[in-house]
Amino acid sequence: MGNGSFDYARFLRSPSVQAMLLAVAIAAAYLFMDTRATLWDRDEPRFARATAEMVASGDYLVPTFNGQLRPDKPILIYWLMSIPMRVLGPTELACRFFGSIGTAVTCWLTFFIGKRLLNTRVGLWAMAILATSLMMLYMGTAATADGVLLPFMVAQMAVFVGFATSTRRGWAQVLLGLAVGGALLAKGPVGGMPLLALAVTVGLARRPYPTVWRLRELTLAGGLGLILFLLWALPANAATEGEFFRQGIGHHVLSRAAKPLEHHGGRFLLYLPYYLPVILIGLFPWTLFLPGALSACLGRRLGGTPFRSLFLAWTVPLLIVMTLVATKLPHYILFLWPMAALAIGATLDAVRHGSLAQQDLRWLQRGAGLFLAMSTLPGLALIAAPWYVRMLDLPPATVLCGLVLLGEAAAVMWAMRTSKPQYLARILVAGTLAFLLPFLLYVMPAIETLKISPTLARMVREKGRDLPPIGTYDYAEPTLNFYIGATLDPLGTREALQAWLAIEGPGLLIISQRALTELAAEGMNLNLDSLGSKRGFNYTKGNMMEIRLLAR
Repeated sequence: MGNGSFDYARFLRSPSVQAMLLAVAIAAAYLFMDTRATLWDRDEPRFARATAEMVASGDYLVPTFNGQLRPDKPILIYWLMSIPMRVLGPTELACRFFGSIGTAVTCWLTFFIGKRLLNTRVGLWAMAILATSLMMLYMGTAATADGVLLPFMVAQMAVFVGFATSTRRGWAQVLLGLAVGGALLAKGPVGGMPLLALAVTVGLARRPYPTVWRLRELTLAGGLGLILFLLWALPANAATEGEFFRQGIGHHVLSRAAKPLEHHGGRFLLYLPYYLPVILIGLFPWTLFLPGALSACLGRRLGGTPFRSLFLAWTVPLLIVMTLVATKLPHYILFLWPMAALAIGATLDAVRHGSLAQQDLRWLQRGAGLFLAMSTLPGLALIAAPWYVRMLDLPPATVLCGLVLLGEAAAVMWAMRTSKPQYLARILVAGTLAFLLPFLLYVMPAIETLKISPTLARMVREKGRDLPPIGTYDYAEPTLNFYIGATLDPLGTREALQAWLAIEGPGLLIISQRALTELAAEGMNLNLDSLGSKRGFNYTKGNMMEIRLLAR
């Protein structure tokens, strides 16, 4: 460096700069992935269409879907989604934009926690681990509330850690309250789950935390977050004559906790281990390190007391609560992923320094065996898929993806047998990137050809801007609403169909060929003109269908 010139090399060696650059790279990669697939039924198009209706109506207080109240989730996701939608229109990128940005923010907050509790190297690795885990790759590119909820939940933990050694009160409670309020506005009561983890941490601490963090202070911060939530919720509830609380809290929170809804769950004992396979699959490929990380952490050989106490408080209460909740879905425990990434990152650091005990290394070897099974079977399936999956024309890149998984498994086995576990993390990162590139560029477009609604929507839009009334019978997936961009009339019964047919004037009917065949067998002739059809896979029902577009 000479005569006051800026030292770029030193600047780039700064861990904080590296973390920020990595977060930007994660955001860019996720935004690219956002554009590789149309929306997936059924949650994504419900959020997306509700936002489009909000933008069109100008009513930013109460969300609707297909013209009807949608009380499933609070308002924040619709507010955020409306910003890029007003700029880019109702596109996949606009709908998924803030979920991907939220994922990058979550990764950076995870780095911050790792840096404070462990070291910068662990924090950087935790960012990479979190961003390349299977569950985050899916949820971070989905137009749902989870990608927006997670950064607010992790922010609560980051504020706690950031002020853990401080004596300053004011800003700590305010920042925590803002994070709680954002989480509540994103997804309701589950957004306060980190407060439970923090209360357990403070309540069970052997040494009291500074006065900035006591149960009273946590309660005050939670109260501030609740006030922020109620500033929207009370007017929204009043505008709907109490329906928002009645359905949003009564049905979508209390009823989900008490009984399985929409077939997501079942007998309590049968579903007791539900989240074990979710964790193993959702953390792939980093499942390899999970047994060793648990062994080292529970054996008090990973991190110091603050990290281990936060690890237990972060993971155990959430698993207990969500196991007791009757309705079960994989993303209900997404909040575990940042802490799992931190524990695995700490394990990588321990491997690098050779500080793992023999029993930890044995568990690491078992994790490698688990990874071998989890990567080999899908790898073989992908290699065989172009010859055995008859419903779509899979490209040769499908075989390449399978070979990448098999090669990754072989490289992991080589690293373990040659006692070079320090190479494992690099193998997993390189393997994930090598898999994603051909999958996104070539395999995903082939899968897209199976989707029904986008093709039908193009047929409908060819009719012009002023569309006639549109009815649906035996096929009413929410993607139709989003891609057609109109309110549809779901005809749930034969009587409703007959009434629709009796209406004078033009109209469009979207109906399955199966229903047409059944109606014809019963002697019911619709006397409608055929405008086209699309045969594809209805993945929400798990069957192939042919859907017809008819004109009245």
